[in-house]
Amino acid sequence: MQKYIPGLALILAISLPARFIQDQITVNGKAVVSAVAVAILLGILIRNLTGIPDGCKPGTRFAMKRVLRVGIALMGAQLSLGQVLTTGAAAVLVVAICIVLAILVVRFVSMRMGMSDRLGTLLGVGTSICGVSAIVATAPLIKARDEETSLAVATITVFGLLAIIVYPLLGHLRHLSDAFFGTWAGTAVNDTSQVVATGFIYSQKAGEVATVVKLTRNLFMAPVIVALSWFSLKRRQAEGRATGAGKGIALHQTVPLFVLGFLGMAVLNSLGVFSPSVRQAIQTASQLLLVCALAGVGLETDVGDMRKIGLRPFYAGLCAAAFMAVVSFGLITLAGIR
Repeated sequence: MQKYIPGLALILAISLPARFIQDQITVNGKAVVSAVAVAILLGILIRNLTGIPDGCKPGTRFAMKRVLRVGIALMGAQLSLGQVLTTGAAAVLVVAICIVLAILVVRFVSMRMGMSDRLGTLLGVGTSICGVSAIVATAPLIKARDEETSLAVATITVFGLLAIIVYPLLGHLRHLSDAFFGTWAGTAVNDTSQVVATGFIYSQKAGEVATVVKLTRNLFMAPVIVALSWFSLKRRQAEGRATGAGKGIALHQTVPLFVLGFLGMAVLNSLGVFSPSVRQAIQTASQLLLVCALAGVGLETDVGDMRKIGLRPFYAGLCAAAFMAVVSFGLITLAGIR
């Protein structure tokens, strides 16, 4: 545990001032500066202007992965199971259509640009389902090479970070409601951390909606990567290159445990287990953990990665990001989500 202390201390040194800035800059009692945005920006500036000591890296990565998941799970205590099911159900069809279209279109575009079918598939699942998590879970099942996995992760990460900046700006320009924007961010932005950041930068309510929609989207990892694994195996068998059934799929790869934690907290809240004071304490803890986790995202963001991607994966990632943004926006509009 000691190896995490320097990084976590650095994250607290960023997160606490970020929360203070949010609380101090208000209009009519409403915060106009997001602590999440401040924390990410400070993290990026520190990483790219001064660098971070090697001793801090285990703590920043721990925050970006583990702390984020705990914060999301605790967020479920602010919602009833009925709210979760209603919000998720309203977006299920939109999410399902976007996933299928994104995988097909991104694979097609990637292959037309001369990239491998495996890289196209990784970009497709990363764009459509769960960002880096989906890529890491899918890569061994389709026998992707290490460099293909790295390229897909770098591409998805860069465009997800750009979404954190662009989506809230577009949302405010179009005066989108919290429900619409939250559904849009939860459907179209790539990684869970990026969705949470995008939603909460827009508003507290939009962040909650975006998180519920994104967790609903994460549940599609199970059927999608099982299907991709099956198709990949059949193709290799047809080409005479398959030597067996391949590795099994672990439960945590298809159903992230923090999703179950989020649902469990929502169930407990629905049953009235939490008193108002306890629920308030959980909310405060959840918000602080999310700010800390996203400060870790900033500290792990190397702007120089944009130069390392290469033009073809960059253009494929740009097409994927633009496709998801436009198609999901149109489908949400047709679905009548307001």
